[in-house]
Amino acid sequence: MPVSDGDKKKLIVNEIESWRRSKLLPEQYCDFLQNLYLDDLEDRPKNLVGRAVRKIEQASRRQWLLGFGIFALICLVVLYFNAFPLALQIGLAAAATAGFVAGGARWRDRLPHRAFLLLGTGMLLLLVSGMAILHLHGWEKGAGPVLLLIVCALTWIGVGVALRFGLLQWCGWMAVVVLYAWTLAHKINEPNGIEVQLFWLPAAVLFVWLSWFVSVKIRSAGTVLFATAIVLWFMPELYSALYGIDTQWIPFQLLAKIAIAGISLYKWRKHWMEWVA
Repeated sequence: MPVSDGDKKKLIVNEIESWRRSKLLPEQYCDFLQNLYLDDLEDRPKNLVGRAVRKIEQASRRQWLLGFGIFALICLVVLYFNAFPLALQIGLAAAATAGFVAGGARWRDRLPHRAFLLLGTGMLLLLVSGMAILHLHGWEKGAGPVLLLIVCALTWIGVGVALRFGLLQWCGWMAVVVLYAWTLAHKINEPNGIEVQLFWLPAAVLFVWLSWFVSVKIRSAGTVLFATAIVLWFMPELYSALYGIDTQWIPFQLLAKIAIAGISLYKWRKHWMEWVA
């Protein structure tokens, strides 16, 4: 099937636009080339803001009303959130988070960047709304923040595994690491340097094994668990620095651990790269 002149021009213009985005040609050269092939400058490909403005311009009356209605509803919920009963506050936070997660799941394969934006917004909304509820009801001290972090960690890990988003899983595991560090700091008084190492190093070994075990079925989870294991490997030094435990030995411990990690990763690179890459 022959290609029409209009289609040829469109292909050329799109190619010039790709040169512009990849910086293969200066901006003024791209403008000059596009002006040669475009009969109407309004046909020039739009950037992200331009495409958004064009979509708003082409929106129907119903879409305008729906958009402003949703915006007004959000404003009302934000303004009167502290006047709602506790059950309604929790329900609204959970419903909004679930809505963003559903949107991220819908766009997961077709538009991964949009899906990641929706999921990130939903997970951040969960944390912020949870902190707001704790503040409104005076639960900022005690078990409230711990329970909130547990809920966020489980949600981030669960959603990240279900939708194959490694960064979200990693954020969840980092929340678990923070919880573990907080528990150690409040339950164990004045540990020595050896005890601190024993608190963290077995967990690092466990996560390396979990990385290998899980990667057979969920590759993204294997990568995340391996990255978490590396963090856990160096957590004793960070924990000691934060709480002032045998600080004079921290530089030597770091150098020794970096050397051990480097040699081990190099020696067994053919093994761990199979389940991480």
